[in-house]
Amino acid sequence: MSWNLIPWSESIHKKMTYRKLLEQLQCCPTETLDKEVMLYSIANDEFIPAYMTDYTIKESAHPDHLVITF
Repeated sequence: MSWNLIPWSESIHKKMTYRKLLEQLQCCPTETLDKEVMLYSIANDEFIPAYMTDYTIKESAHPDHLVITF
């Protein structure tokens, strides 16, 4: 099976904000929102299921940052 990138992912939207993610999720049908969260690695061409969300510690490179763990 071959996957094509969504056109906007190749445009100026190189980095997604949580606000943009929320806007995208609010447009999804209920069936999509009930599915397992999947992350796609462009570099490795693979899908990875998300495990949980958490916040980074203050001493990290990105302090108090919400992250999605996989």
